[in-house]
Amino acid sequence: MEIIPTEEIEWKAVVANARVGDVRSKYVREGEILPGVGYASDCYWYVGGEHVFTAPRHRHDFEQIRISMTGEQDFGRGQVTEEGWIAYFPAGAYYGPERIDGASIFQIQWSDAWVSRAAHDRAYEELSRTGEFTGGEYFYTDENGERQTKDGLNAIWEHVFGRPAASAIPAPRYPEPILMNPDAFSYVEDGSGVSAKILGRFTERDLTITKIRWDEPVGYVMPGDRTYCMFTNTGDVTVEGRTYGRHTVIWSDLGESVSVAGAPGTEALCIAFPPARFAPAAVERG
Repeated sequence: MEIIPTEEIEWKAVVANARVGDVRSKYVREGEILPGVGYASDCYWYVGGEHVFTAPRHRHDFEQIRISMTGEQDFGRGQVTEEGWIAYFPAGAYYGPERIDGASIFQIQWSDAWVSRAAHDRAYEELSRTGEFTGGEYFYTDENGERQTKDGLNAIWEHVFGRPAASAIPAPRYPEPILMNPDAFSYVEDGSGVSAKILGRFTERDLTITKIRWDEPVGYVMPGDRTYCMFTNTGDVTVEGRTYGRHTVIWSDLGESVSVAGAPGTEALCIAFPPARFAPAAVERG
């Protein structure tokens, strides 16, 4: 288990930025949600104004969830999230062109072939010696002396793994990002003292996103059958005798059970990642 009260962390400028715009970040956590499945979680602030964030239409090998803390995000083709919304980006699905002008998010990205933070920054530095990251793309001259371009993040992935990014990008299970407005869902009470809105269960790997509300000061248990991530929206939660405010991230790792108590009216989002049988080694054995 790890608890990160993100409101207590200072914003830092993103230096190795393969996109466009003034972006600040707060490191939250990275590791594995399953053996062989790496992830990174961070808060991002797209400052906007003269240095608005933009990115071309693109797709990735990894899965991604963005929780809007403040402002709006425009993912192109009419897909816009508002404050409090959640966006799920399936691996392989195209989105963009993006434009984010003054918004902050909590973001989780994960995949079976994950580029760690250290590997990303190292590849960015090495590629910058032989080309240029600009406009969300990477420009370079090939061995024949011809000017070439690639999506900036895909160029980094290819540099790390030494093969085309297209070889790892799957056919999308869904053709585009899935946007969720939690306010449009209704809470369901089950007598436990905690009400829930199931916002979605996705793919054969059973990724589940739920919004919960404490109606009584009771414990909400994230069991050890899978990795969980909780993000508090409003109110206070208590874990092992310590109380935390809004925008706190609670990671409950595979194999452990964590109980979170909330003051009545407190709301949080809970993400249940795929169970252990979907670890790459287990899938290969199956």
